[in-house]
Amino acid sequence: MSEHHLHLLFNHFPIMGSFFGLIILITGMVLGNSIVRRVGYALLIAAAVFSLPAFFTGEGAEEVVENLPGIGHDIIHEHEEMAELSLWLAEFMGLTALLSFFLDLRKHRLNLQFSILTLVLGILCFGSMIRTGNSGGEIRRPEIRSELSATSSENIPALPQEGSEEHDED
Repeated sequence: MSEHHLHLLFNHFPIMGSFFGLIILITGMVLGNSIVRRVGYALLIAAAVFSLPAFFTGEGAEEVVENLPGIGHDIIHEHEEMAELSLWLAEFMGLTALLSFFLDLRKHRLNLQFSILTLVLGILCFGSMIRTGNSGGEIRRPEIRSELSATSSENIPALPQEGSEEHDED
């Protein structure tokens, strides 16, 4: 399996992990249930861990797509910049979630403050992950590019799809 394939595999975990981690953390906070909160923390920690391979396989993915028709350096660079911000937010969120997990276990007096901090960082991280995922999708899916919404799709070069009739002629 190439870095490109691994990048496509790993990039979904930080987005979905932070989403479900936030939902579960909020539920645990509202219900006052420490076990549910800890599951939320664990998912946020897992999202932070999975953001590492998602980020570090990006270079290999770039090498595969950078010379394809309709792919510009600017769109790849924008995705890289977003990914770097998301990585830093994810790692900070993950460390805060880890600390919150242990404070929750010990029923420390700062537990509530760190739960709120983890929640805020989780929301920021999830928002950043969504933007990063979308900018990555725009690299190979030109129909979702925001700057194309005002222009005609006729200007978009067609990219052959696997299994299409163009490939079946062999």
